[in-house]
Formats: sequence, C-alpha cells, structure tokens
Amino acid sequence: MKKNQLVFTLAILSAGILVAGNQVQAQKVTIPKNMKAAIPRNKIPVESKIPFDFKKIKNIDLIAEAINFSVVRADGEFSGTVKIEGVVRNAGTSDYTSNANQQIALLYEQILGGKTTLVARQPFKDLAVNATVKVSFTRQWDKSQEFPPTYTLIISFDPDIYIDGNNNNDDSNTANNKISKSGEAINALPFINR
Repeated sequence: MKKNQLVFTLAILSAGILVAGNQVQAQKVTIPKNMKAAIPRNKIPVESKIPFDFKKIKNIDLIAEAINFSVVRADGEFSGTVKIEGVVRNAGTSDYTSNANQQIALLYEQILGGKTTLVARQPFKDLAVNATVKVSFTRQWDKSQEFPPTYTLIISFDPDIYIDGNNNNDDSNTANNKISKSGEAINALPFINR
C-alpha cells in the first residue's frame, strides 16, 4: 500500500464510534459496505491530508459548516426533546460529483470524561455549489446536567477517493471537514410547550 493510501486509510479508520450512549436514539442509516469496515469504534478521526499536488484538484471544498440545536418538544421549563443537526456544504466553486458509497457525514456525541458515541450518519452522493446535506438525531435533554456533551460533525471519505480517477470528488481543503459545538448552547434555548 502506498504511503498516501495508508495515511487516508488510517484517517478513515479513526472515523467513528459505534458505542451506544445513554438516552440517545441513533439513526438507523445503512453505511456503505466499503466504508463500514473503515469506521472504527473508539475515537474521533484526525484531520486528513491531501496526498496530491493542489493543481490537480478543482475548487471543490466540502465543509462541516454548522451544528444547530433546536427544541422539538418541551416537557417543562428545563427538560424536553432536542434535535442536534449537522450541516455539510459545498463552499467551493465547482460541483462535487461522486458515487454513493464514497462519502458520509458523521455526528458524534462526546461526554466529558466519558464515552464518545457516533449518534447519526448520513451517506450522500453529489453536492452542487452551495448545496447542503444534513445529519441529525433527537434525544431527551435536561438542563440540570452539570457537564453537557459536546457534538462533533465530520465529513469522512472512502480511503481511495483521491485515486479513483474522478477529479470531481476531490476535496481541495480537508482542514475544514470537522466542527465541534458544546451542548451548553442547548441550555440557553427556551423550553416552551407549543
């Protein structure tokens, strides 16, 4: 295996955790077969590096743009059901055109001093300029939690994506493929019955 392939394989192998979390309802989404084996069970992936000369890559830039929180249902002033949603966007100037089994958006929940859990995943295919793909899950929330979890959104790619012969699915900037946000922001939301 070439050095660049090994770097990407290791980056993808660190792309997930399949441990069940407390009070978390994970989405039932089928992971593409060739990526399933590449999603590990115990840590958040590290930033990957582009193995090619930038001149060969079009201006395609998939970014982990945002993690949004909203109240789905309030059970009282301090508890209810919340939605955690990650947003991936093509911020480049060229369309991202790929096969269905080559990229996936992953959403993790990290408990301070505890487990990290892959709570939602969304495989996707093509992404036009400024188009988005969203990944989300809902869970019970209580504002009395002393240390709310942190959420991390990651864009994960097939290990061979840069050598598949398709220049239209080569992300030109891997430094913005990950974003994290503290669940403390959920505590600032109004929990109001509607």
